[in-house]
Amino acid sequence: MSDTAIAANEDRLASVMDIPVTLTVVLGEKTIPLGKLYALSRGSVIEMDRKVGELVEIFVNSRLVARGEVQLTDDGRLAVSLSEVASAGTV
Repeated sequence: MSDTAIAANEDRLASVMDIPVTLTVVLGEKTIPLGKLYALSRGSVIEMDRKVGELVEIFVNSRLVARGEVQLTDDGRLAVSLSEVASAGTV
């Protein structure tokens, strides 16, 4: 590939790098009756179907792109460490 073609590709890539996307991390799912949902209040705990250490799915604009493990940062925030990037056959 020529230097001109490489530069053109870099320009095209740079032009899309500022497009906002929605990143979603699925921590788990739970099916509960509507009555129990309605009865939830501040401090209620909903147990999910995932366990600590299990991989979570990471979606960009509703498309699976990776899996990762939930981590806790030094300041107490949740973060996700990427473990694997989804291939086209995984989706």
